[in-house]
Amino acid sequence: MQDPRAASEPGRTRGGAPTFTELSRRRQLVDCSIAVLGEQGYSGTTLSRVADRAGVSKGVVSYHFTSKSDLLEATVHDVFARGREYAETEWFAHLDDSATPADLLRTYLESNLAYIAAHPDQIAAAIEIIRNHRGADGSLIFGPPWSGSLREPLEEIFKAGQHEGLFRPFAPGVMATAVRRVIDGFSFEVLGTAELDTAAYTAEIVELFDRATRAAP
Repeated sequence: MQDPRAASEPGRTRGGAPTFTELSRRRQLVDCSIAVLGEQGYSGTTLSRVADRAGVSKGVVSYHFTSKSDLLEATVHDVFARGREYAETEWFAHLDDSATPADLLRTYLESNLAYIAAHPDQIAAAIEIIRNHRGADGSLIFGPPWSGSLREPLEEIFKAGQHEGLFRPFAPGVMATAVRRVIDGFSFEVLGTAELDTAAYTAEIVELFDRATRAAP
């Protein structure tokens, strides 16, 4: 999962950059928020319940996260950051300078789908927040700007492939949206289908977009 960089980082402790101990505590509290979201849903997730799950006082949670909103936004960013780190270390690290845009697209798809399949609890928590979390004006916090940031790296891959003559002519933004919608759909398949063959599903998706993007012989 590719994480769009927010203009401000949620959940930063008061007084500057967090220490290693503070970062460890923050990660623990995010993990607890993921667990509580899975059990209680968006409306039932509170700082008190997260504190109980972590075995600490509510004041400890409030020291690291100023509000429920702060904690939930940090949780979404953390889930996407973990996905990005997973992709970079487990997948993209194995590509060299000879990798083509087609290789990058395949790796993007395989790494995103593999992370989703391996971490359904994190994905479920992120979806719960993204679909429900709103700002003071009633608009979704993770709305169109967030989605646009997710599409940007894909658009760059498609533009590079077209420049090199490896991809056929198409609108990069439309194709990027299609990829992200399929990845989102895979998340719901993983969460809703206990016996899903994720390897076969992934292979079909990779083949689908290979055929959809490749230039004619």
